[in-house]
Amino acid sequence: MGAGRRAVVLSGLLWAALSGGPAGAADMSSLGIETAPMPAPVIEPGPTTYINFLDEVRVGAYAHNWIHDEGSPVDVSGEILTSPIGYSNNFGGQWFSWLFDPRINIGAMINTGGKTSYGFTGLTWRFPIYKGFFFEGELGGAVNTSPLRDEGDRVNTGCRFDFRESGGFGYQFNEHWDLIANIEHISHATFCTHINPGLTQVGARIGYKF
Repeated sequence: MGAGRRAVVLSGLLWAALSGGPAGAADMSSLGIETAPMPAPVIEPGPTTYINFLDEVRVGAYAHNWIHDEGSPVDVSGEILTSPIGYSNNFGGQWFSWLFDPRINIGAMINTGGKTSYGFTGLTWRFPIYKGFFFEGELGGAVNTSPLRDEGDRVNTGCRFDFRESGGFGYQFNEHWDLIANIEHISHATFCTHINPGLTQVGARIGYKF
């Protein structure tokens, strides 16, 4: 076969392949050869990083200032907590990840007899112990309604703004309910005056997690 004839034959074959593309593709599919275009990749959304500012609410009852009585022994408390703000899976391992995974708390301790009350905010850490049992600690600041002067039936805290510490043991009944028995204290740690009477409450609060 001459060169001219070979060129004509090749051109005819190329034209036939192009004009019969769909039919050829169908034939190839019938043979189990995939000819459809590759699907576009599906991009999954990444992990959420936002904070839920209303993750849990708590109410409680406390013995008011059991070390230095103000003559009105009952406080009621209210508290809201955010979801964890840390990255517990990245640091500390199984036993220490709680340290890097606190929650923000905002609340108040209200005296039912009109004596010293305070509002507070800070961080809350929970350390699991066994099954539903846990230890919980809180650290932050508070602002109180102390008279800041000596009165016979009141505690002069010496400062309007205080540190707040709280610690206690609790039990998680299910994904929604928990109960915590704890003790908490506010004082200025002698930053305002050379004495540091403070307030100490003992009681329990129940929480509901949304």
